[in-house]
Amino acid sequence: MADVRKRTTKTKLSDYVVDFLVKLGIRHVFVVTGGAAAHLIDSVARNPDIDYICPMHEQAAGMAADGYSRATGNLGAAIVTTGPGLTNLLTAVCCSYYDSVPAIFISGQVATFRLKRTSGVRQLGFQEEDHVALMTPVTKYSVLVEDPKKIRYELEKAAYLAKSGRPGPVHIDIPDNLQRIEIDPDELEPFVPETDPRDLRKLSTQIDECIKLIAKAKRPVLVLGAAVRLAKVEAEARKLAETLDFPIALTWATMDMFPGDHPLHTGGFGVSSTRRGNFAIQNADLVFSIGSRLDTHATGSPANTFARDARKIIVDIDESELAKFERQGMHVDLLIQADVRDFFQVIMGRLDRVVTQDISDWLKKIEDWRGKYPVCRPEYHQQKNYVNPYVFLEAFSKETADNEIIFADTGANVVQTFQGYCVRRGQRLFSAFNNTPMGYSLPASIGACVATGKKRVICITGDGGLQVNIQELGTIVRNQLPIKVFLFNNHGYGIIQQTQDDWLDSQYWASRPETGLPDPDYIKIGKAYGLKTVNIPNHKGLRRKIRMALDIEGAVLCNIDISPEQRIIPMLQYGRPIEDANPLLDREEFLKNMIITPLEVSLK
Repeated sequence: MADVRKRTTKTKLSDYVVDFLVKLGIRHVFVVTGGAAAHLIDSVARNPDIDYICPMHEQAAGMAADGYSRATGNLGAAIVTTGPGLTNLLTAVCCSYYDSVPAIFISGQVATFRLKRTSGVRQLGFQEEDHVALMTPVTKYSVLVEDPKKIRYELEKAAYLAKSGRPGPVHIDIPDNLQRIEIDPDELEPFVPETDPRDLRKLSTQIDECIKLIAKAKRPVLVLGAAVRLAKVEAEARKLAETLDFPIALTWATMDMFPGDHPLHTGGFGVSSTRRGNFAIQNADLVFSIGSRLDTHATGSPANTFARDARKIIVDIDESELAKFERQGMHVDLLIQADVRDFFQVIMGRLDRVVTQDISDWLKKIEDWRGKYPVCRPEYHQQKNYVNPYVFLEAFSKETADNEIIFADTGANVVQTFQGYCVRRGQRLFSAFNNTPMGYSLPASIGACVATGKKRVICITGDGGLQVNIQELGTIVRNQLPIKVFLFNNHGYGIIQQTQDDWLDSQYWASRPETGLPDPDYIKIGKAYGLKTVNIPNHKGLRRKIRMALDIEGAVLCNIDISPEQRIIPMLQYGRPIEDANPLLDREEFLKNMIITPLEVSLK
């Protein structure tokens, strides 16, 4: 007799969550186990279509998920436990939030019957923490799931929000007792996003105005920001720049969009950028910015000194970002609130209407600045006792391969990298551009390496940054990841010392070994973890040793000894506009570079 009983379709809620991650195209999740996350991680382990990686700290797990997302363009994912597991994760979530990186973070929570709710007690369940209150300010969406029938709705809503509009991280908090519940997927409520039909008529009118401003420009600069990457319109942006033949000023997030030797590449701009880039943007008569929020690291402070004689067109999806310029005292001629995808869709169809001025003299001027103010100056090569970071980066640029993936950390090493590394065609150059925590590049490199099928990834870090997540050297070795760690070892916090030079009469409290910092032997530490090591104490055999570190099979820790007296050159000192960075040029030479009227402070 046939069995006519209804076949159950029920599944464990934690299994459903993991199946959902798989359907999103996520193939790896970074986990740090704990009692309140045990069922979720068990479900990951039993699912044949997804794997897990075990970083040694929740901060590192989150940063690995962030790096995974940057390398793939898809969501990265991390799972942590309640309380300290979640609070440890927070710094990594900030990296994703401030850089608009889509990622999904899942935390286990104490059982629903142990939640303190409105009881007035500080904590009821063991390691209970109000995760949503902590995560809401730095996520696009954070929710505590209390009804198991809402799990589909919340997962679908979170995934949608992570990638829609201005992307960013999302957070799902799942109590331990809900993870164990059996649910029927057929009975779950779906999330249906509201339709938002795009009306491009206003945008069309604004682009007509944009084209009129372009036609008048004799000294234009085109700024391309992170949103160009996020919207995946890099090809359109390149075509726009090359069709207009406008010089391009790239932010850190887009520095890898054009090779460093591209004739239109100005070299970047901002507080810690190249002289040539800052002379270009500050002397411009039109700044056409697409997808950059133009923060104070780019504009200097006060922001009203930025490109002060230029007409400005700024395209951004975020209304709040556009509104800030008036508060900062920066006049903007044309503010365009739009998704950059829509912007390029309209403007690319009108490129044949654009008539530009003859700007050949302007392009020649920028090329002259390139030759006159190289980042790596000839005298740097004469340094004897240490490695000059700009000499290293010049050589390193020539030894790395096309399509290389490179992560820089924070502090002096990230600034020097974005100043001095000449990007090759097809390379990707990443960092946590806005949150910039020490210790980011090592776990982020792990995420990217895992995401790309164990492709070689280069990690640039400092001795201060390496100490923050040094335990992840073990994760690299455990997972046999071919990550090349290049350690800019200046035996202290160089960028802090530069601040102390400017403000505190060079009193280096808490920034050098003699004032409190440890200064261990990193070669010994690398060997203790099982890494192969290379030491570069000076310029002798520099390129040969770089090649050696790159060619060794597997993971490598390469220590590069940099003088504790090394500084970021150039670097803006507070109170001056970005074209007038330290070390100050001779005033006669400086004034010869200025097409617009210098500020009074620069005449001194």
